[in-house]
Amino acid sequence: METLRAFIAIEIESEIRARLSEFQQKLKQTDADVRWVKPENIHLTLAFLGNIPASILQPLETALREKFQSLEPFRIDIQGTGVFGRRNRPSVVWAGIQETPALMELQQCVVDALGMVPVDYHDNRFRPHLTLGRFKSLDQLDELFQTLEKEAKAPFGTQEVKAVQIIQSELLPDGAKYTVLQRLKL
Repeated sequence: METLRAFIAIEIESEIRARLSEFQQKLKQTDADVRWVKPENIHLTLAFLGNIPASILQPLETALREKFQSLEPFRIDIQGTGVFGRRNRPSVVWAGIQETPALMELQQCVVDALGMVPVDYHDNRFRPHLTLGRFKSLDQLDELFQTLEKEAKAPFGTQEVKAVQIIQSELLPDGAKYTVLQRLKL
């Protein structure tokens, strides 16, 4: 049985990714030991599926289209920065997404669609964010945290959400390679 590693996400517009890339450059100057996400790979994950059988892609697409019928495009604001994890054990550097009822409804529709297909999905609490980097060690954190605190409310832009993508993720030595398998309009 053929399997693939996949997730469901919202694509981030290039102008916003460019601003996020500039912010990553500022953070890189702190010399913290972080594996930075390539700007072209920055996205808003709605559901991480892990390894799934390729055979469920068509039923998943059908279920998502059914759940998206009542949804309209909406806007999201990308603002703020922070880390997941404790200060002495951080895991992820992120840019924030302001929660909106429309975004939460979209994510719930994704979860509902996943319940209609044979996939082993664990519905964790959804915390909208854009992953900018993952900590590799605890080296050189003080300056990074100072920069993040200064930029805690930094605005990165607003964009319209018109579609959701099913994306394949291939883990390679130089980072993840993402391939859009399906684009589903709202």
